[in-house]
Amino acid sequence: MVELYRATIEWNGSAKLGTDFLAAASRPGCKANLIETGTEVKLVVTIENNSIQSLRDTVDELMIALSDIEENHQ
Repeated sequence: MVELYRATIEWNGSAKLGTDFLAAASRPGCKANLIETGTEVKLVVTIENNSIQSLRDTVDELMIALSDIEENHQ
């Protein structure tokens, strides 16, 4: 049996920031989807890997990238 680990990150906010987050989440191992919810958007990122350490590394890298983008928008 092959193990598969999955993490899902969800975020709600402005369309401008959501578009930038979507671009950052468009990387190997990540599936990202931006959904319009009226005046805001919802970003859903799913990360899958067969190694829990690799999953963690990808999640950490993505969170750092999203944090950097958020800081630059303030």
